[in-house]
Amino acid sequence: MTRKRLLWPAMALFGLAVALIQFVPSPPLAVPAQLPPAEREVHRLLNFEGIHNFRDLGGYETRDGRQVRWGSLYRSGTLAGATDADLQELGKLHLTTLIDFRSAAEKTEEPNRLPEPPGFAVVDIPLLDEGNSAMREEIMARIDSGDFDGFDPDRIMLTANQQFAVQFTPQYRHFMQTVLEAEGEPVVWHCTAGKDRTGFASAILLRLLGVPQDIVMQDYLASRQHALEARRSQLLLLRLFKGGDAADKLGILLGVERDWLQAAFEAIDNHWGGFDRYVSEGLQLDASDVAQLRSALLE
Repeated sequence: MTRKRLLWPAMALFGLAVALIQFVPSPPLAVPAQLPPAEREVHRLLNFEGIHNFRDLGGYETRDGRQVRWGSLYRSGTLAGATDADLQELGKLHLTTLIDFRSAAEKTEEPNRLPEPPGFAVVDIPLLDEGNSAMREEIMARIDSGDFDGFDPDRIMLTANQQFAVQFTPQYRHFMQTVLEAEGEPVVWHCTAGKDRTGFASAILLRLLGVPQDIVMQDYLASRQHALEARRSQLLLLRLFKGGDAADKLGILLGVERDWLQAAFEAIDNHWGGFDRYVSEGLQLDASDVAQLRSALLE
């Protein structure tokens, strides 16, 4: 039997499975801040239907014995796939602000689905705008041609994280100011997969709050599983129709690696002379700003 004849039954079964899943009712949204303390950690990843990698940053302990307040800080992937049920469930979070790190091209291709009216402020802080568009075009061209010679996804992501720490400091300054102005009220920030731009934002905020770096890294690496699961079907189809090399290269880009965030931290040290100077000179937060953030977001 030819490969083409094998593919069609596989695709038909895949389509049938997806169709059947649509009829399985989803459980109601479990909001960690509204659960007993002992049950919160297991529900850190909120069970939305079409919003992936949406996580509460509450419960992380700081070096001085406090912990991040549950229900105040959320990180996520895009809301473009939000279902009608998700839009209703978002109201349970009482969000005051949504921060969107995506480029203009990403927002045009996959606009967020939000409640009407949203009920919260939407703050656009585009990151990697032109560079992200160029990279997407290169990836699509390489997938079409099947030529991945010289394409190094690990190097691409190392460079991007170094840029987060240096080139895009004004954007992350805007992010921090937005969180500061929320005064502890619930805020969510996201990009497309919720792992790189969003991951760096989460990392610097957790570090500023006094969360140890090993816990910061643990939160960062948690996105690997969630981001890959969100794109599992696309990777499967890519492997079937374009081969293993294309799927493997894209799989690296869709994950996260410890070295990527470490490269950002090293860039902070090399460029700013340490994290404290990055906070004061780069993010332009003084001691009273830091104290205000910790007072609002820790318990």
